[in-house]
Amino acid sequence: MKILAPVLREIREQARLGYPHECCGFVLGRAGRPGPDSRPFEGLKILPADNSRSGERRGRRFRIEPEDLLAAEETALAEGLDVVAVYHSHPDHPAAPSASDLAGALPFYRYVIVGVDGGRPGETTNWVLSDDRATFEAEPLELLNPAEAGGDPPG
Repeated sequence: MKILAPVLREIREQARLGYPHECCGFVLGRAGRPGPDSRPFEGLKILPADNSRSGERRGRRFRIEPEDLLAAEETALAEGLDVVAVYHSHPDHPAAPSASDLAGALPFYRYVIVGVDGGRPGETTNWVLSDDRATFEAEPLELLNPAEAGGDPPG
């Protein structure tokens, strides 16, 4: 997945601000497509979401309510974009998917994870669910040149 540098900075800032809890939200952009006219997934802006987990569980898990996902899809559609990824942070843990992340994953999104160590954002990774939904596969997270994205991101 390619992502605009300011968008990646915003995700990391959300992770910093959310510490010691997991933050979460959506990356809006353009969905990739295979084939002769192939293109990568492109992240052009974020839409933060509330982590609806309560109490201590917020530090180790996130939950996005279905109505928040629907609202994100509607926002993306209204802006001529797609929800291309879900992002969240892992406070004081590596930026690798957990068993809980795997259990809640859907095959058509990318998953951006920020490791946060003591309140400082660290490694940021990108994952895609395998075709059999049994594992995640690492996918490079590359910076997108604004010119490639057709100019400034919307909104």
